[in-house]
Amino acid sequence: MSIRIEQAISPRQIRAFIRFRHKLYQGDPNYIPELNWSERNFLGPKNPFFRHSRAAYFLAYNGKQMAGRVAAIYNTMHLERYQDRTGFFGFFDAVDDQAVCDALLHAAGKWLASLGLTRIMGPENFTTNHAVGILTAGFEQPPVVQMPYNRPYYESLLNNNGMTEQMELHAYRFEQVDLPADFMKRAQTIEARLKRHNIRIRPVNFSHFGEEMEQLRQVYNAANEGHWGFVPLTVAEFRFLANDLRKIVQKENVLLAEKDGQLIGYMVTVPDVNQILRKIPEGRLFPFGWAKLLAKPQINGARLLILGVLPAFRRMGIDWCFYARTSRFFTEAGIKWTEAGYVMGNNLMMNRIIRNIGGKPAKTYKVFARRI
Repeated sequence: MSIRIEQAISPRQIRAFIRFRHKLYQGDPNYIPELNWSERNFLGPKNPFFRHSRAAYFLAYNGKQMAGRVAAIYNTMHLERYQDRTGFFGFFDAVDDQAVCDALLHAAGKWLASLGLTRIMGPENFTTNHAVGILTAGFEQPPVVQMPYNRPYYESLLNNNGMTEQMELHAYRFEQVDLPADFMKRAQTIEARLKRHNIRIRPVNFSHFGEEMEQLRQVYNAANEGHWGFVPLTVAEFRFLANDLRKIVQKENVLLAEKDGQLIGYMVTVPDVNQILRKIPEGRLFPFGWAKLLAKPQINGARLLILGVLPAFRRMGIDWCFYARTSRFFTEAGIKWTEAGYVMGNNLMMNRIIRNIGGKPAKTYKVFARRI
């Protein structure tokens, strides 16, 4: 039976685009449904990404059965920065059928080519600041908050479509959060030395959240300058993401380093709210989903979301102080394990540091590309 591609434009089609994953992964114990309303906001005009860029959403049907979905993404800021005529695909999901995959990526590529682009890369759910890659190793554990999940056959689908690997990313798991006594002692010594140089570590001040987040955005963009595929976040984009995180973090989840009152580094962790979301069928808050959210069952895991220090202040041990403070906070908060990701495969130093402090390889993700 031939595969039919339909561009998702109407509210009904967008609803089908969002909910396809729920059907595809029905019965999978490791699948975590995104909240439908949150996904709608992210895919729609409320997302400030669309103030400068655009996307098209496509559905694949095999007969009357929906068999896949994909987004084609034209990222203006990426193109202005890299001048590489590359577009992106994201929100990719499909049944294990090469014809479905090929039809979806052909549709995405054709849309991007109509805008003058010559290459397609992904999956990226809009930018590298969001969910990136397909899971290629580590299928035994469910995903932590805001990390991708898919079935093992996705890698074969993309390879057989002519895609080649562009970047490998890693996630590491810490089965305990209390760091060794010698590490904590050394971190204490480092923090005392930093104070003598007017560098201090502190939690975020929620009373001045807007100002704090704008400083953090500037340092985040500067610290990631030169990283593979990175595109700086605008004020609106960063605030959009920060407002979502604000709903689930405590102040100790957001640690800041400052020199003479100026921000120079950060570390952000988030509780693994996927432990709650997995109990909400098909991402629906009604009629019973709200009850599960409001019940706030004990969350015993977390994700290390982002960590960065301005180049001039690296190798001073600021990261050690972040780790030590977070270890104490997690122990007090009842967090038993944490996952750190993403770590790019070409970031040899960070991969080594995480392994040295006890991180065990947990998951691998890959990004692919080909000519259109």
